[in-house]
Amino acid sequence: MSPRCRRKLEAALREAPTRPLRELVGLLRRDGVLTPAVLAAVGMTAAVGGFLEALLLRGVIDAGRYLTTSGQRLAGVVTLLGLLGVLLMLELPLSLGTLHLGRRLELRLRLAFLDKIPRLGDRYFRSRLVSDMAQRCHGIHQVRTVPTLAVSLLRASAELLVTLVGLLWLAPGSAFFIVLAGGLPLAIPLLAQRSLLDADRRMRDFDGVLSGFYLDALRGAVALRAHRAGPTLCRAHEEPLHEFTSAARTLLRRGITAGTLASFAATGGSVAIVMHALSRGLPPGAVLLLVYWALALVTLGRQISEGLRQYPAASSLTGRMMEPLLAPDEVDTSVALATQPRPERPAELARGVALSLRQVDVKAAGHTLLRGVELSVRPGEHIAIVGASGAGKSSLVGLLLGWHRAAAGRVEVDGEPLEGEALWRLRRETAWVEPEVSLWNKPLVDNLTYGADAAEVLPRVGQALHQADLVELLDKLPDGLQTRLGEGGGLLSGGEGQRVRLGRALLRPGVRLVIFDEPFRGLERDRRTELLERARRSFEGATLLCITHDISETRSFDRVLVIEGGRLVEDGAPRTLAAHEGSHYRALLEEEEGMQRALSGREGWRRLVLDQGVLTERRGEEG
Repeated sequence: MSPRCRRKLEAALREAPTRPLRELVGLLRRDGVLTPAVLAAVGMTAAVGGFLEALLLRGVIDAGRYLTTSGQRLAGVVTLLGLLGVLLMLELPLSLGTLHLGRRLELRLRLAFLDKIPRLGDRYFRSRLVSDMAQRCHGIHQVRTVPTLAVSLLRASAELLVTLVGLLWLAPGSAFFIVLAGGLPLAIPLLAQRSLLDADRRMRDFDGVLSGFYLDALRGAVALRAHRAGPTLCRAHEEPLHEFTSAARTLLRRGITAGTLASFAATGGSVAIVMHALSRGLPPGAVLLLVYWALALVTLGRQISEGLRQYPAASSLTGRMMEPLLAPDEVDTSVALATQPRPERPAELARGVALSLRQVDVKAAGHTLLRGVELSVRPGEHIAIVGASGAGKSSLVGLLLGWHRAAAGRVEVDGEPLEGEALWRLRRETAWVEPEVSLWNKPLVDNLTYGADAAEVLPRVGQALHQADLVELLDKLPDGLQTRLGEGGGLLSGGEGQRVRLGRALLRPGVRLVIFDEPFRGLERDRRTELLERARRSFEGATLLCITHDISETRSFDRVLVIEGGRLVEDGAPRTLAAHEGSHYRALLEEEEGMQRALSGREGWRRLVLDQGVLTERRGEEG
């Protein structure tokens, strides 16, 4: 293990464990402590009110001997009903206040997410399953239930405490049985908390795995049928489904066991209290009150046990919600920079960026993606990057986008280390096109101007439509520029989506670095060539890196980088590399040309052309 990795590991081990519920309380405190304090006071008052209510009912029995006239009895009944009304009126502000607190907590959490997301790096999001992040977004509204659970537990605990005090006052000789009956319903659920938490987290882990299966299946249902991958998916789905079912049953079994034991303890203790007190010869009125409070112990114990059984789910939910907020910032100054005016750059930096990689290694999940990369790029150079799939081409440009950080070596842009403010500034000046760049379910014009000041770039939309060859698509859209493209650009073909992504890049202001990663996938060869030429003319002066598998298209570039097995094996002018016997670049060219000759010269092939939804066949000279 390298010293740098060892230091990171030691720092991670020294970090204090996160406490999501404490962080959640911190969000509540931003609105002040008045509302939670008032709710706690109302809850305690309601708990004491239940105790007074029982005393008054007991007093009614004895008062019949003293309230002899009808007027006195009517006044006593009115007084009792008035107290009951006051107690009932406390329930309304308690319920409404708890609901309001839950809504405020959800709003605070959403605002905290909006503040935190820009400070999280791409590596954080790329290390999480899409289905897992979607689950968190969908479940954020469930945070509203946390204050309700807390208030109910607080109130039930207060009522239990007051009831125990009343029982001790009424039957001090039965103190042992009273403490036992009140303590066991609390002790049993509390002792079961760790076991319930473990079972709940295990169930939620496998629930996340299953959600990933479901999302992949829904997004790729056609591909699954086409490749007959259904049985394979079912077999892969079987094990996590079994584990999820097992974890859910374990959680249910442990929760029911803890609740049943607590109920038995409370019931047995209540019976013991009554039997022991009766043996001491209590008066009839005291016996009735004793039975009432003893039975209340059973009800309150059940409420507390149920609340504690729900606590693991609330804790797991809160932990999942708070985890992104507790993650370390990867772009420390992003929010400040986003609101500051862009500084004027020196004249020598007004065009493309200069890049420098010095013996750079890139590792991810224990695998080495790049090793010992040594590279210098002058401002304004247009460079093609080629190599077999999985060679490390996308990892190389991922360094510049901030997806990866160098495990060894140094990455510099314009002479500055690529980190912090320099990384954020480079992103503002980068145009990036690849099939994974998101398209939104918004109008075409919003997709084109996304990431830029719409008022600034709208005058150039027409020019971008022509440069990206989108005029034909615009004519087909029912509402023109205002046509929604569907989720993920689902209403577009693959090639149309790529042209929209190119149009967005062309409209980006102040571009100094252009990254193309298979930018025209899904388009025919002639159109790919034409669009690449247009894009290079549009970004003339900017530094351009283009990853492509069309080796013949790279002949027009200034330089070609050949990546193989995570190493930069060749770097030079295309003509020089192609003329060199035994070069990797020449081998790639010959392999592509040989494949084209084999396909075009083989007999029995038919050429079908799909144009404007019409399938035709070309024969002989037409091809």
